Amino acid sequence: MKKIYIFASLLTASLAFTACDEDYTDWADPQTYSQEDEQASIKGTIERISDNIDLSSADENINLIKLTGAENTTTNSNVKFTKLLLNGTTEIPVSTNEDTLVVKAQDLATALQTYYNSLECTTRTCEFSVGAVMVNQDGMASTMNFDSNNISINVQTAKLPSIADEEEFYYVGGYNSWKLASPTAMTANGDGTYSCILELAAGSEWFCFAPKSSVESQSWNALFRANSNGDTSTSGFFNQDITSGNSFCAEIAEAGKYKFTISPKTWTYSYAKYVESAFYAGDANGWSFSPLAKTGDSFVGYYYIYKPDNSSTWGFKVTSAANWDGAQYGAGATAGTIADGGGNIQITEESGFYKLSVNTDALTYTIEPISQMSLIGSAVNGDSNWGTDYDLTFNTETMAWEGTYEMTDGEYKIRANHDWTLSWGGALDAMTSQNGANLSITAGTYKFSFKPNCDGQGVLSVTAQ
Repeated sequence: MKKIYIFASLLTASLAFTACDEDYTDWADPQTYSQEDEQASIKGTIERISDNIDLSSADENINLIKLTGAENTTTNSNVKFTKLLLNGTTEIPVSTNEDTLVVKAQDLATALQTYYNSLECTTRTCEFSVGAVMVNQDGMASTMNFDSNNISINVQTAKLPSIADEEEFYYVGGYNSWKLASPTAMTANGDGTYSCILELAAGSEWFCFAPKSSVESQSWNALFRANSNGDTSTSGFFNQDITSGNSFCAEIAEAGKYKFTISPKTWTYSYAKYVESAFYAGDANGWSFSPLAKTGDSFVGYYYIYKPDNSSTWGFKVTSAANWDGAQYGAGATAGTIADGGGNIQITEESGFYKLSVNTDALTYTIEPISQMSLIGSAVNGDSNWGTDYDLTFNTETMAWEGTYEMTDGEYKIRANHDWTLSWGGALDAMTSQNGANLSITAGTYKFSFKPNCDGQGVLSVTAQ
């Protein structure tokens, strides 16, 4: 702003001088003036005002960070904070009080909920970074970058209603005629979550969840409820007002089995169509249906996947049946997600052999590359220490891992990526990675052909040569 005033004054003076003397001025070659050097950034130093914050007892406005130093600022200027980032990603609204960054307790709580997808009452060490501008005495803000150190603060989230600490939970709703005396018990999954599977007809199913204490007392005043009555979201957070009276509403478009899951500690819920079996279908297997085995929360299989090229729409889907009559999970809205009825899932990784894991409850999938399969054991090179690998080569024509080797009397297994994280044993026509027994073989030369498929359905062909 100062530069503009100086230049304007000089220009006025020049015009006045020309008018008096009637001299000609060549405006194509004007006189120039050197400008002040641009300042690349403000170098700031910040520090936390407190090491620990407890959101259960914090004031509405929290003095979070103090500016302790700022280089490259001009005279009579000050620094104004413009943003606060939690763990480098989640932005929190802020205000500035002299040299202090102020954040609303509710905004900080919302950011923690968003970043961690949880309302669990716990203490987390959070890293904060800030953004700021320099405000000059004329009120104009500089666009220079603000570079400062990051700081860590321990933040304890607010306490949840005591029903989050119970260990037995129930589904109550239209399915059981809203009878709190005979609700549907939920099963503990061992990870802090609880689930139940219901056979539902098409239509609207209203529901909420009850802790054991409410069932025993027959009280409707302490339930896990929706934030708004009739909420149809398939996942989200419970209302912290456990007496609100609101209920969820599931719009069941297709009759069938549905799985409901709650996490009392994180104060979250989800529900989705329950899938009892899953199959992989894509270009790599001619759009036939290769099985995936249920392992934990996911369906898992080991198959070749093509990366699409410019002339193709290669990809794959996951189905709930060995045909196209059931659910067909394709690409979701974001990477790593699936959606019933979505288009072909196309990978950005290179074509190759992968471990495919699909979670039809969370509607997510992952792929992990398997670059190598090998034989290992006492029958491999006579190595009684199981320290030698005979590598197999993947054949894209037969879609099998193959190799021909001379073996000695002994035992062996097959493992992935020269590591014991994944290894197969058991029966040749039912190979399993779940602690499969060692395989035995007599001395001789053999051709090995291995298709891992899914757990318990892997096939190893061993042919004497």
